[in-house]
Amino acid sequence: MPELIACEFLKLKRRKILPAVVALALLFPLLVVFVTRSGMNGDGSLSYLQGRFDYSYTLMLSYGLVLLEPCLLGVLASLLFFQERDNDTFKNIRAIPVAATKLVVTKLLVLLIYSLIYTLANVCFTVIFTWIFDAGTVYGLVFKFGFACMFSVGITIATLPVVVFIVYFNKTYLISMLLSFFYSVLSWAALVVVSMNESLIKIINYFPVLCMLNWSSGVMIRQMPQRNLAPEAYDLVPSNPEAALILGITLAVSLWLIFRFYRRWTR
Repeated sequence: MPELIACEFLKLKRRKILPAVVALALLFPLLVVFVTRSGMNGDGSLSYLQGRFDYSYTLMLSYGLVLLEPCLLGVLASLLFFQERDNDTFKNIRAIPVAATKLVVTKLLVLLIYSLIYTLANVCFTVIFTWIFDAGTVYGLVFKFGFACMFSVGITIATLPVVVFIVYFNKTYLISMLLSFFYSVLSWAALVVVSMNESLIKIINYFPVLCMLNWSSGVMIRQMPQRNLAPEAYDLVPSNPEAALILGITLAVSLWLIFRFYRRWTR
């Protein structure tokens, strides 16, 4: 398995995807910190400054990762899964031989590694820019980096339905990018619909991406030194078992479909 992962990274090396991931991770935290800095008008106490850093961190997770990362992972998934098709190397892989299931697992692990790189890069740049522009007091980094890793795993699982459609349709890179973008837009559209009809408030947690958004928001709220949200805001937050169940179902169904559709390619 390590050899296959290294091979996938070598194949992606020509695409220059890693520098692009880091560059993208640089831009959004910079915007977030500027927004946080422009809104600072408190008393300058330690709890207030820590709250501003929490605000930057939460914005980075909510928008920089929940909105952008599914698109990024969808594009990366198309590169990973289309390489053998475009280069007509399926026969070579079968001659080694490498089982289709093992190859799929390898590609998904590479997807997860890139997700971790992107997520941790976002956290690092948020910390650096907060310190440079004096936009709050940096604290609790062990928790924040650890939680970012958990969040990265969750958002990767939540993005697997995009991978299912990419593998199933087996079309061009443009179609794959549009599918990834549509998946993110669909999740946010569900959030807008619920905001206009609060009777549907529990439904949005059935969308894996929004489940991760609401769960992570709940975790961050409980960690903040000041919690000024209305009690009804907690209705959005799924419990740990609920979040684990949604992500578990998403993972199981997505893996089954990806394995099934990918085997169809290699026959």
